[in-house]
Formats: sequence, structure tokens, C-alpha cells
Amino acid sequence: MTKSFAFFWALALLFLTTTVSYAQKADQHKYWLGVGLGKSQYHSGMLALGYEFVNKPTLLIARYTDNRELNSKNAPSIIAQEFALLYGIKTGKFRFSTGVSNVWGRNRGKYLSVIGEPFLYGEHWYESVRYSTVGLPAEVRFITSTKDVGIGLTAFGNLNAKRSFVGLNLSLYYGKMK
Repeated sequence: MTKSFAFFWALALLFLTTTVSYAQKADQHKYWLGVGLGKSQYHSGMLALGYEFVNKPTLLIARYTDNRELNSKNAPSIIAQEFALLYGIKTGKFRFSTGVSNVWGRNRGKYLSVIGEPFLYGEHWYESVRYSTVGLPAEVRFITSTKDVGIGLTAFGNLNAKRSFVGLNLSLYYGKMK
């Protein structure tokens, strides 16, 4: 009886003298994966991965963009793709960033022939010219989100020597947004 009584008081004293507290993390990492569809000169698709630094208004973005001509009577279709690394700032719901990119794709070269009926259903065949160059990408993102999911608009562009482009995408985001 005395052992259980002493154990009870020791346990009660332990609970009364210790406090249980939960600290909130001061460093809230934010990151997201964005998928977008839209329009540049041609139809556009974008995949972006963003990381926003702790307690700083800066961010890093890795983005892949695919712009291509669909349903054209000219072959081969024109394609412009890029992989870009961007660094920028975050202010409210907006993100402004620029960086460096590798741009590659396919242009049409010299006219070769027509396939099929020339006036109604004919497809014009051109020489395929592949290219690869370095570009200067830029973008402005507007993101509104809950804790884990967001939606936004991305105005993007790439200035390069072969096929510069600008466009607008509607994007969905998933990650740790807030």
C-alpha cells in the first residue's frame, strides 16, 4: 500500500512540475508542383516545380514547357520545348522570376511537295529543321490557394535566337502552399 501510495504521489508530482508544450516551427518550407495548359503562339503545356525559401521573399522554379502546332495542314508541325531554371521574388499572390533555359524543337525548312489534293485536302510537306539554343525565360505567376491546393494564371515567355515565344497558361498547383 505504501509503495503504491508513494508511486501515486511521485507520478502526481511529476505531472504537476513538468509542462507539456508544443513549439511551432518558425521555418515553414513552401513548395509546389504546377501543371498548366494554355496558349502561346501554339498550344502550350507546362510542368513546373517551385520552392519558396523560408523567411525570404525569394523562390526557385524548374519548369518544362511544350509549345506545339496541332491540326495543321503543314508537315512537320512546329515544336518549341524548353527546360528552364528560374529565380525570382514572391510578393503576395504574385511570383516574378527569370533565369536561363535550354530551348529545342523543330521548324519547317524548305518547301518539298504537297501530299493529296493540293487545294482541298492537301498537306504541304516541308523540310524538318531541328534546333537547340540557350534562352532567357521569364514568367509572372498569380496563385491563389488553400493549404495544399491552388489555382493560378502564368504569363510566360522565352527570348532566344531560334523561336522566341510568349503565352498564358491556367495552372493547378499541389504542395505545401501556406
